[in-house]
Amino acid sequence: MVPKPFFETEFRHAASSFSSVDNDDGKVKQRVLSLYGMGKKIDGKMPRKRIGEGLFIPLQGLVGHDFYHMTDEDAIESELTDRAVLLQSIQNYRTIALAGFQNFPENDLDAMQDPRFGEQVIVDADFDICIGDVYEVTGSSTLQLRVTSPRKPSRCLDSKNKTSIGPNGIAHYTTSTALCGWFCEVLCEGTMGEGSELVLMERPEPHWTLPELAKAVYGGEGDPATFPRRQASWGRSQKELEHLISLPYLGEVGWKQKLVKVQRILEEKKLPIPYFAGLAEDNKVVASVLGLYGRGEDLDDYMPRSHVPEATFVPVLGIEGHEFWHVYNNEDDDESSEDDDDAKDEADFRALKKKQRAVLLQSIQNYRLIMKESKFPYFPDKDMEVLVDPLFGEQIILDIPIDICLGDVFTATGSTLKLRVTSPRKPCLELDNRNDTPYGSKGIRHFTCSAGLAGWFCEVVTEGKLVKGSTFELTERPYPQWTMQELSMAIYGGEGDPKALIRGAGSWGRPIEQLHELIANPYLAEVEWKDELNAVLKRMERKKKKDTKVASTSSTTNSVVSHRRRHLSLLKSNSRWIPLLFAFIIATISCSMVMAAENAEKEEEL
Repeated sequence: MVPKPFFETEFRHAASSFSSVDNDDGKVKQRVLSLYGMGKKIDGKMPRKRIGEGLFIPLQGLVGHDFYHMTDEDAIESELTDRAVLLQSIQNYRTIALAGFQNFPENDLDAMQDPRFGEQVIVDADFDICIGDVYEVTGSSTLQLRVTSPRKPSRCLDSKNKTSIGPNGIAHYTTSTALCGWFCEVLCEGTMGEGSELVLMERPEPHWTLPELAKAVYGGEGDPATFPRRQASWGRSQKELEHLISLPYLGEVGWKQKLVKVQRILEEKKLPIPYFAGLAEDNKVVASVLGLYGRGEDLDDYMPRSHVPEATFVPVLGIEGHEFWHVYNNEDDDESSEDDDDAKDEADFRALKKKQRAVLLQSIQNYRLIMKESKFPYFPDKDMEVLVDPLFGEQIILDIPIDICLGDVFTATGSTLKLRVTSPRKPCLELDNRNDTPYGSKGIRHFTCSAGLAGWFCEVVTEGKLVKGSTFELTERPYPQWTMQELSMAIYGGEGDPKALIRGAGSWGRPIEQLHELIANPYLAEVEWKDELNAVLKRMERKKKKDTKVASTSSTTNSVVSHRRRHLSLLKSNSRWIPLLFAFIIATISCSMVMAAENAEKEEEL
């Protein structure tokens, strides 16, 4: 039987008036009100179930319950260690309740019966928590916890609490105020249960309370434009920034990694942007490289990227030394026997898919078009902002004032590198996550997909190097009619089915000959483009076959109905003579009877 919450038993009244300073020994304390393990994953929104007591160990946290930090495949051990336990205070719940979010618990008991932040522990703590604080459980337990960071919430918090995504949501509100709880590492394993008390043993950084840290990093002090996007910035002294980065107990994910990134961005903003000089009649140069990006280390970011001064691009892998999604996608890692022809063909097909998506490029021109779109008011509005922190997962940003077309070959000047354009990028949900826009038709993913503004994939034809400021020549253009925008509009613009546009699915509303030509195009990528066109073609053929069958059935039905109508018409036409015929027969019989009677009378007279 699940025990009643601590708050609901003999401590019900004591908890609300619990003092963080014990009158007997003067020590700062927290009291555990409720404890939670992993609940059933019905809807995937941080499910929790109450438990009376639990064993906490380093790295994993609560034994027997695997939380998200333990399933993060990209995290290293140190990043898991400092997020072992998530605590929340009843005071934070009370503060958020006053902010007026609908569907949020309005009283303490409701909050503990339905925890909203994915925490394992709710405590009563009416004092500030500081980075580096060490707490020890009183009594016979040996458990020790060290505070490592506030929790920087994901958009799952908006989903859990049914608030809007963006500046009006609960995730945004709790990010800059540190009201979303705090992470701890387990210094020494031990048990903790409802009613346990946590005593403050160390406080090495009394200046850096959780609210103060959140305000400094996510309060927009360094750049007000970062505040509505929940992006980190820094507006305080360089000495303070370096001090925070050096703290051994500051959490990596969402905090130290962000500060390192901010420090890098501040330095990169001092560098000039190598804009393209312009088109010239006697020069084939059409673009310049504004930025090169490898895989970043910020696990709190979607599609993290870090600037690299130079890079070597190779077939299949793309940028050497950096693995991206198209390379380590799980479905591509299946082992198959080379003796099996079907398996070999499948392996070849997977290799082709990787090859066609080796490099993702984006242009500063595309960024500027999105900047002008009024539906995304919090999208960066300056070139430098996107160059130091790209938003589409690209490896290259170009300044290229011409359209990009399917099959284009770009050759780097002074290098052996050749890239061939294979498709626009069909963005996934990560793009909405990265830019903090709603899913669906109001999001940036939907907008850029049909407009062809999410960048484009290339295969590496010839290996070579690039540096920031390198230039490209356009050396081949076999399909000038198929620009990235035209291709995106034709397939994902809803021309063949407006409902497909809403779903982000392909359709076709142009001549069928063009569809067949695109499917046969040797340069069009298989993934999300040629395979989508094949699916569209199959749907069109099934619909045509169905329509033909319906038409044939309708024709047969009409023929039968017509025959029946003619038969009925004939019957109706013939039925007009029946009364006359009947009258003629009756008259004939009557005449015969009269004549017979007259003949009988004559015979009697004779």
